[in-house]
Amino acid sequence: MGRQHTTWISDETWERLKDIPGDSTSERLRNAVKFADPNEGMRARAIERNRDELRVLMHTIYTGIQDGVNIDFVKELLELNEWMWNQ
Repeated sequence: MGRQHTTWISDETWERLKDIPGDSTSERLRNAVKFADPNEGMRARAIERNRDELRVLMHTIYTGIQDGVNIDFVKELLELNEWMWNQ
């Protein structure tokens, strides 16, 4: 359950708060705290690194198929990188 608090913020901060996603002031504040959380930032960067690795893998598979490599090469690549989608 939430609590109601009176918080005084500057006009500049109020304007910047409007740029944060959310349908209400409470949701915007919740999102601001979430985005400022170092653990959340580390989690987001880990997801971005995984995305980048998957892009490289998919590009390698794509170019391999274009170059006419056999399907065993593709299977081996997928097996070596199975950890990416078993998280």
